[in-house]
Amino acid sequence: MSTTTRFIHQSKTPRIVFGRGRRREVAQELRALGVRAPLCVSSPGSAAAAAGVAVSLADGSLAPAATSDRARMHVPEHLVDEHMRIVEESGADSLVAVGGGSAIGLAKAVALRSGLPVVCLPTTYSGSEMTDVWGVTKRGEKRTGRDVRVLARVVVYDPELTDGLPRSVRGLSGLNAVAHAVEAIYAPDTSPLVAVTAGEAIAVMIRALRGLDGGWNDRDRDDALYASWLCGVCLDSTRMGLHHRLCHLLGGRFDTPHAATHALVLPFVLRHQEPGLSDAQRELMARSVNGGDVCTELLRLARAFGAPSDLRALGVGVDDLAPIARRLAQEPPSSDGPTGEKSLLALLRSLHRGRLPSPIGPGYDGRVSH
Repeated sequence: MSTTTRFIHQSKTPRIVFGRGRRREVAQELRALGVRAPLCVSSPGSAAAAAGVAVSLADGSLAPAATSDRARMHVPEHLVDEHMRIVEESGADSLVAVGGGSAIGLAKAVALRSGLPVVCLPTTYSGSEMTDVWGVTKRGEKRTGRDVRVLARVVVYDPELTDGLPRSVRGLSGLNAVAHAVEAIYAPDTSPLVAVTAGEAIAVMIRALRGLDGGWNDRDRDDALYASWLCGVCLDSTRMGLHHRLCHLLGGRFDTPHAATHALVLPFVLRHQEPGLSDAQRELMARSVNGGDVCTELLRLARAFGAPSDLRALGVGVDDLAPIARRLAQEPPSSDGPTGEKSLLALLRSLHRGRLPSPIGPGYDGRVSH
């Protein structure tokens, strides 16, 4: 991106504590915030990691006011209600989220209502820990918003918490993170700093994911978590566009798996956006795959890690496509690609078939050949 581009940039990042074994420092981070009795939340899959963090709190002469491993995808509103009651009954003065997007999303939703400070220990590459974005699902609709009250005060990135991730979870979560950086490159409110950060994040994460089949070492895992942090910075620094709007719509309406949905959708939406990309933006992304076609490589990685092959595998029927396109077209327009209902329907049809359109030129109008 040219340094003469008009832009506005504002940072509001949490305190970052990065390194192997640093989850053991959570107690001192809580003390520095002036709190001593957190509600620790996790999903069932990260309950063991959360139990380890609770032990480290005890070693630091602190104890959770309460614990819960009931977090789940898309943050159902009834779980937020339930955890607000836990806060009130236990006297919790803070929230510690151990896990991926489900646990962190639940902590944020509780923080939005309670005003309690949040400390995050990510176990995946979701990036949610770096943003002030919250989301809650009610009756099949996922509502999202931004509020400084949900922004984590401290994020502890300990790569040891990711060591036991299954291969598929690691790969799909990594691609979910890449989606944040990719969308930030061409977001209408991007900046030179965000573009450079996104380019680094995409290149490091793709390199790490390519090495997964060869057996990751500690450096690979450290690099992947470092890249996920940068992807989270990108997500927080720019407005979410078509990619995230579509994934949120699918997640709320069809209860689709979060990371897998992002991994499937990413290469198709990026292809859809290509007409509006500048040469510099194209070059930045191509550099991450050594000059190749980034969409093709992202699709290859998604399928290698077990992402759904198409929208049909997520339970989306052909009759669902037109209503989805109509809903997307009705949302506030942005300058990140063709946004007409016909072009969006073409995008959805290619996603429904699972066939990535060929690279296109500047004159592309969003139509896909059948």
